[in-house]
Amino acid sequence: MNKAMWCISICLIALSFGARAEEAQMTRLSKITVDAAHLPAYREALAEEVRASMALEPGVLSLYAVFDKEDPTRLTILEIYANRQAYEAHVKSPHFLAYKNGTLHMVTSLELVDVDPLLPALKIK
Repeated sequence: MNKAMWCISICLIALSFGARAEEAQMTRLSKITVDAAHLPAYREALAEEVRASMALEPGVLSLYAVFDKEDPTRLTILEIYANRQAYEAHVKSPHFLAYKNGTLHMVTSLELVDVDPLLPALKIK
């Protein structure tokens, strides 16, 4: 194999790995604390945003929100996106921006934790 063919082969291999990395699912936990005075309004805004995202965005695979039973001002959202591009489109969507801007004053803390699922291909039933 000549040098030019070798370089082309290496470039093609590198591109194929890059394409797979772009297509990898993105999974994140959003850990949120909400001011208790705003909890009912926050829950309503979040429910509206989750419904819209799941209905309108094919790249949003899961937005599953759970509230702590002992402290309902604390919640965690399991977010699963088809890939990084789906996540980036999600955070620019009109319904997400309306939720984010409308609840900013209600949130007292936010921690975003990127995670690796044990079984990425496992579907939520």
